[in-house]
Amino acid sequence: MDFAFGPEDERFRAEARDWLAEHFTGPFTVLEQQPGGHPGEGRGDMAVRRAWERELGTGGWIGVGWDRTDGAYGNRAATLTQQVVWAEEYARAGAPGRLGHIGENLLAPTLLAHGDSAQRARFLPAIARGEELWCQGYSEPDAGSDLAGLRTRAVLDPAAGTYRITGQKIWTSLAHEADWCFVLARTEEGSQRHHGLSFLLVPMDQPGRIEVRPIRQLTGTAEFNEVFFDGAVARAEHLVGGAGHGWRVAMSLLAVERGVSTLVQQIGFAQELSRVVRLALETGAAEEPVLRDRLVRQWAELKAMRWNALRTLGAAQNPAGSPVRDLGGSPVRDHAQDSAGTSAQDHTQDPVQDPAGSPVRDHARDSAQDLSGSPVRDPVQDPAGGPVPDHARNAAPQRGAPHDLPPRNAGPQFPGSRDPGPRDPGAPSVAKLLWGGWHQRLGELAVQVRGAAAALGPERWTTGRPYELDAFQRLFLFSRADTIYGGSDEIQRTIIAERVLHLPKESRR
Repeated sequence: MDFAFGPEDERFRAEARDWLAEHFTGPFTVLEQQPGGHPGEGRGDMAVRRAWERELGTGGWIGVGWDRTDGAYGNRAATLTQQVVWAEEYARAGAPGRLGHIGENLLAPTLLAHGDSAQRARFLPAIARGEELWCQGYSEPDAGSDLAGLRTRAVLDPAAGTYRITGQKIWTSLAHEADWCFVLARTEEGSQRHHGLSFLLVPMDQPGRIEVRPIRQLTGTAEFNEVFFDGAVARAEHLVGGAGHGWRVAMSLLAVERGVSTLVQQIGFAQELSRVVRLALETGAAEEPVLRDRLVRQWAELKAMRWNALRTLGAAQNPAGSPVRDLGGSPVRDHAQDSAGTSAQDHTQDPVQDPAGSPVRDHARDSAQDLSGSPVRDPVQDPAGGPVPDHARNAAPQRGAPHDLPPRNAGPQFPGSRDPGPRDPGAPSVAKLLWGGWHQRLGELAVQVRGAAAALGPERWTTGRPYELDAFQRLFLFSRADTIYGGSDEIQRTIIAERVLHLPKESRR
């Protein structure tokens, strides 16, 4: 298939590249993304990271491609293809993981789909300017996987026009930096499961009513948090989608992550793999046949993930029998059936060269990136298990307890569209199974390539600096969770078994 970018896309690429070259300089370069990094990470100077968000906002690069049905909000218009182009160029420049990811890519599309005009006017411009940061209040200690079992309560005070929120959330990415939190809470007395839930927008600056406690990770950072609400106040007009309809809004938000982000994350994966392969060539580890075979397999699996993501996204844009088109809207040629007999072409760069001898390109500096990606890798709730991290970091498979799954005809939604996508309930679960295991194996490879040296830190440990890791060690340690957050592998297989293969449901007792 031919997924070529058109002339307008290439002009957009040049504009993005020029802007990044001019603005990602000076104090911002200390934030350059490294292997093992992720949007929710707690490393780096937070003041500089916030300043970078405002720089992006000033340039109109936040909210690229937001639905403009109800107007613009300070962001830049872009087609689906151009959104991918921007993600490619951002990754190529080595720019840092985004502090504003949750507000830009999760809350904003949700407000565009379910919010009222006043809510959109109040919150979207501030997100687009990079001035307000958001966190997500979904997971709880007893409802990390089974989101419908949450206990946090919100009680309406009609006289004051406010809700009072009491409860606890956990694995809340960057809650210690966020200005606002969107909270899923129970607003109907006596309600159970997914009934009686509401979606509230809550200011985080409420001393004595909101307490944030960091959770230290294996990597030594503490980007995730426990959040305690003790009578926290949310205004009634900041309830999104109507009282009691929070489950529908929450599921719509999770579905948003299955759009362009499915391609975007794999751009970072390609960069990480390129660096691991280069290290294997430099150290001579690639001469070992078994290790070389694993590197080649890793490359091949990344290509397969990319094509699966393109196939899924293409199907979402063409629900019923219309000719298959590329991300820019042009008809896609099947070169296997083309009368001219031309071989299939891929107009994007391979993520890495074959490790068995050919030079490896550094895609952090290459002019074109492989179209790949997946969500924000931010810990999220597993649809049926123990508490796991929320999703400032991750791509969202379908979540919610398996026995509380959305209707069979529910499809993913994408930025720029308010209509559900294809009726393919298994696609998000397949994608999650593919990338979770792949990235975890990459972390293992990064350590194996380094050999015994992988046990040593980059700096001598001291009392003042007891926990220094290099980029590959962070990649290995954080990727251990990849098959858990965002929906564990076990849950994804259950979803596929029950909703795609229609096998008998397992007992929930």
